[in-house]
Amino acid sequence: MDSSGSRPRMTGWGRAAAVAVLVVAALNWVGWATGSSVLIRLNRSWPHMLPWAALWLAALALAILLQSGQPSRARVWLGRGVAVAVGVGAAVMLLAGAGTPSLAGLDQVWFAEAVRTLHSSPPGPPTLQTAATVLLLSAAVAATRVERWWAELVWVVGVIGALLITVTSIAAYLFDARSLMYLALPGAIASLLLVTALSAARPDRPPIGWLLARPDREALLRLYGLAVGYPIVVALLRVTFLALGRSESAAFALSVMVCTVLAAVIGFRLRRGEQDLLIEKEQLARERAEAETRYRMYADNAVDVIIHLRDIKVVWVSPSVEPALGGPAQRWIDVDFSRFIHPDDLGTLALALKRIANGESVQERFRVRSVDGEYHWVDGHGKPHVDADGNPDGLIAALRIVDDRVAVEQQLEKLARFDTLTGLANRGEAIARLEAALEHPPAFGVHIGIIFCDVDHFKEINDTWGHGIGDTVLATLASRIRESVRPGDTVGRTGGDEMIVVLPGVRSIDELARISEEIRSRAAQPIHESGKTIHATLSIGATIAVPGETVSSVMARADGAMYQAKLGARNTVVLVEPAAESPSGAGV
Repeated sequence: MDSSGSRPRMTGWGRAAAVAVLVVAALNWVGWATGSSVLIRLNRSWPHMLPWAALWLAALALAILLQSGQPSRARVWLGRGVAVAVGVGAAVMLLAGAGTPSLAGLDQVWFAEAVRTLHSSPPGPPTLQTAATVLLLSAAVAATRVERWWAELVWVVGVIGALLITVTSIAAYLFDARSLMYLALPGAIASLLLVTALSAARPDRPPIGWLLARPDREALLRLYGLAVGYPIVVALLRVTFLALGRSESAAFALSVMVCTVLAAVIGFRLRRGEQDLLIEKEQLARERAEAETRYRMYADNAVDVIIHLRDIKVVWVSPSVEPALGGPAQRWIDVDFSRFIHPDDLGTLALALKRIANGESVQERFRVRSVDGEYHWVDGHGKPHVDADGNPDGLIAALRIVDDRVAVEQQLEKLARFDTLTGLANRGEAIARLEAALEHPPAFGVHIGIIFCDVDHFKEINDTWGHGIGDTVLATLASRIRESVRPGDTVGRTGGDEMIVVLPGVRSIDELARISEEIRSRAAQPIHESGKTIHATLSIGATIAVPGETVSSVMARADGAMYQAKLGARNTVVLVEPAAESPSGAGV
């Protein structure tokens, strides 16, 4: 997933859900103040939500809002304090109400007269179940910003427990199962909104985190949608059939049958869509393979553009110029051919023309502008031309467009010199640049710096988050290292989680230390990916080269310094000066 866009969007959804809880609570208090039964329980035959329950739920919504986004430490602790206070209140209500329906009068502290009146009329409030749900939710809210294994367990148990009670209650209202109406309907709706807000606040935790991390998450979401929608549709159909005069048993049977047919049709359509997508991908793959085959056939049998130049002017050109470079052949006659050559290739063309004038046969690659203004790579094979009398008459050249071949060659060259994951120079390229720098010693007072970097605990990152996240960590660290060095410095990946930095023009060991510390500091910043926060650090060894020193010698010294950093505190810089080879640490 796209973490840069999905995380803020989920935070917005969570805040909206929390604000909706505040609205539900406010409407409940208005209902108690005005005696409006609709605002308290929606239907006179359903349980009502106590004002204290509305206060608890509103307080939990406020606690979530305090901890949402990027809160300060004070806001986090304030949110936790509110959640703990609500949890204590719910626990007291549970203990006071165990075996005592009136809850020892605790539920009649606020709006006492209205509460006593509704207590006397059935069905009464499901207070103990509400307190249990609030207790689970308060535990989850309090553990939202705690990064400990037990906090995640508390959070998951609280969210799932509250969700089960809430979903059971809502299903009970849908099917008129009064014995399962554990929560008043407004309370159930508010609790479901709180579960939504909690899940949006921590999408990295199960079950949302598990779902988002799966490659088949879209198919699973559709499956869950069917599973959630099935009982809702059954309940709505049941009410419809009852309204049409069917008996309870007949309405239930008909609603289940119709919903099963609908689920089968929808499932078939979804499966058909997945199959169509797979078929489309296979078709595209076949078409791509056929196109590549056709291209090879056309490239192998293409007719070259033959051109006769005299003093750089076109005297004659073959008709094949029209499909190759555009325009009829006549359009190219008597024009200065150099006008169609890329400015960067004019020197190459001038040298080739000089060699041909000296009687040589020349083969060069350069770029030619077509009639539509686009440049094309061509392989040109030119040689001197003589007329029927044997007199020199300019040159004849065969031009073949090789755009695709050049693109492949450039890609192969890039693959041979650069690492595909990080975009850094690969081991061979980095060592070659270091060797070139050592072969040309810098001026007096200027040195060549070498930095070795190794990712700390990279195996644990892969084992914990998966190799996909591990690749992202490597690419991010590589980018941060590039941003920390100067223009002209070389950053390379020597293999696995090891990287090297070659710094020509370092003026002192202090400058090398500053650059090394900048790399370490930037690399230690948290990495946010797919709703997860990963902490990765570097152990760094650095040294400067001695004039005349070999590549293997200076690399061994930098590697030794890096190894000392790994043996120590890690996330640190160890500098080794070449003379005494005594390390100096600059860690955290």
